[in-house]
Amino acid sequence: MRSVEFGLSISEHANGIQETGYEPVVISSDPVGTQQVTQKNFCQASKNDLVNRPFHIHFLHPYALRHAQIPTRPMLVGQCVPASCSKDAIKTLLGSSEAVIAARAAAAGIDASFTTLYVRPVPGSYDILNDLKFQILGSATLAVAIWMFVASIYEGYLEHRYRLKEQEDLELANNNHKPTSNNNSKDDIKVTDEDPKDKVIRQGTWGTWSEILLSFSILSNGRVILSTQKPNDGALTCLHGMRFLSVLWVIMVHTYLTIFYIADNKKMRVVTERNFLYQSVGNASFCVDTFFFISGLLVTVLFLRTEDKKVNRKLNKKPESVPEDINKNLNVYTNSALSVSVTSQETFYEDILDKPAPKSYSKQEILKMTKSFFVLFFYRVVRLTPAYAFVIGVTELALRYTHDHTVFEPAMFDHINCDRYWWRNLLYINNFFPQKDMCMVWSWYMANDTQFYVIGVILLLISVKHTKLAMGSLILVLVSSWATTIYVSVWHQYKARIQEPFEMFDPLYDKPWSRIGPYLVGMLVGWYLHKTKCQVRIPYWLVMIGWPTSLVIIGTLIFGMVNGYFEVWPTAFYVSIGHTGWGIALAWITIACCCGYGGLVNSALSYRGLLPLSRLTYCAYLVHPTIMMYTSFLLDGPLHLQNSMVLTIYAGYAVMAFLASFAISLAFEAPAVRLLKIISGGGRRKNSTD
Repeated sequence: MRSVEFGLSISEHANGIQETGYEPVVISSDPVGTQQVTQKNFCQASKNDLVNRPFHIHFLHPYALRHAQIPTRPMLVGQCVPASCSKDAIKTLLGSSEAVIAARAAAAGIDASFTTLYVRPVPGSYDILNDLKFQILGSATLAVAIWMFVASIYEGYLEHRYRLKEQEDLELANNNHKPTSNNNSKDDIKVTDEDPKDKVIRQGTWGTWSEILLSFSILSNGRVILSTQKPNDGALTCLHGMRFLSVLWVIMVHTYLTIFYIADNKKMRVVTERNFLYQSVGNASFCVDTFFFISGLLVTVLFLRTEDKKVNRKLNKKPESVPEDINKNLNVYTNSALSVSVTSQETFYEDILDKPAPKSYSKQEILKMTKSFFVLFFYRVVRLTPAYAFVIGVTELALRYTHDHTVFEPAMFDHINCDRYWWRNLLYINNFFPQKDMCMVWSWYMANDTQFYVIGVILLLISVKHTKLAMGSLILVLVSSWATTIYVSVWHQYKARIQEPFEMFDPLYDKPWSRIGPYLVGMLVGWYLHKTKCQVRIPYWLVMIGWPTSLVIIGTLIFGMVNGYFEVWPTAFYVSIGHTGWGIALAWITIACCCGYGGLVNSALSYRGLLPLSRLTYCAYLVHPTIMMYTSFLLDGPLHLQNSMVLTIYAGYAVMAFLASFAISLAFEAPAVRLLKIISGGGRRKNSTD
């Protein structure tokens, strides 16, 4: 016999207490501790879900004695004891009680036992200040911060110096002006597009070193990141909204998964998963497909634009003005590495590829193309890796500290895996290893996007002289990915379920052959927009069909799992063609918005206030799970799960992620872009860090 406290759903009109069949949660066996767990929300949800209920139900909270066999469950018990008590002593003390508990249970007619698995002091013995990696990472971060501070002061000095020089020029011009003159000179002061700091640097004796120093300036980098000015006649501004909303979606999903783990009312997850809208969490793998789609689109547009410039320069002909509508935006878009598959600097791309196109691919030309490919790949890796490596280091240290101080037993191993396997991440091959051995599991996206970039650039290089071959190869890769995914899914007899979205993480979820579809669709859309110059007259009837069709595809992919699961063959087509279908839906939205048929959708996605947030999506994606795990698992106890609380926590996580992203972008991402531009020789021609 055991005294327990529990929630019970009963009949409003019954004379006695009548159980409805819903299993109450026993406090003493709750896996997260001895917190009081009620079933109020569960009762209310059951009351609303039952259609032909035999009687009405409501919630009471009795204190009762329960004669029952308690199922085996793990228990985490926290107890404050004298400092002289060691963990071995506590384990011995609990072990001596096991026989007593078993004897009492037998006397009461209960088949129960108690086994102590381990005792862990909280906090443990880990001292982060004495960790060599913390000292190295902290020293490097401090050095970068000092460099940024010095660069900002220097830039402020240059701007002040330029303003003084400009004022002197104005005073000199005013003094030399003759009011009686009949000549209306429009050139008293020569106006140029040259950046003030560039002019001062050019007049100095150490211009290149000044540019290197200024690459870390908070002033100029901050202005670029936070700028809300749209490019003139920008045609691809809808991508900003797509990227930002997708990152918010990712953060929401990870918030739910994290909060579920530390909730005390575990069964509330079952109720939440029955909610129709929860499918947006269980089927959220498509949010990453948006990033793949944007990446494929941008790498294609920028590559084709560079090829057009080569041809126009060879013919001594100015490029057409219309393509600028598309390409002026590329610097802004590619500043966020979530969709960076190409260089963010047009000048660098042109320096590498801007050579006359060969009439045929001789051995020498193939070697040149190979060199161009590796240089471009090197540029991408160097651009993305500094911020990536920094977050890897922070994640390892933060989660090692968290694991040492948490009262929970979270299923996180980044403090171990990042120590052992960080090199897999920096080589962008971590998605080919088991999930249990991955550092920063969510970084599988980075590996996939880099691998898709390799395939995409190869196809684009082939397309320079053999467009049909490149197009055929693209379609072959797409169909092969479908076939491979279907085969793997059927082989494992996989049945997709909302409750287990990552059940097939290793065989399917993070593998490139399962996720390349949206990237290839994005490449096709990029080719189409570039060839048509975004000047497509879409028939009215097609507009009326296109928008509903795209929305139906999106809605079906997210909310189509009506019963909460699919059988084997529907699952196979869902996980294979579904990702490509998502890309097709985005293709229509992008084309319609760019060609003037977007209406309110384009206005919302292209809102200028989203530009700064869009530029921060890369670092926000990298750092937000670390923030979640660090803050959640360092709580003193579990949370009682409610949707309103989860949404509030989600808003806080989103804000913290973007604030941290801004700092990381200033320190690592933006300087890397500017330094690479200096190396490529484009620093003097253009001064933006876009």
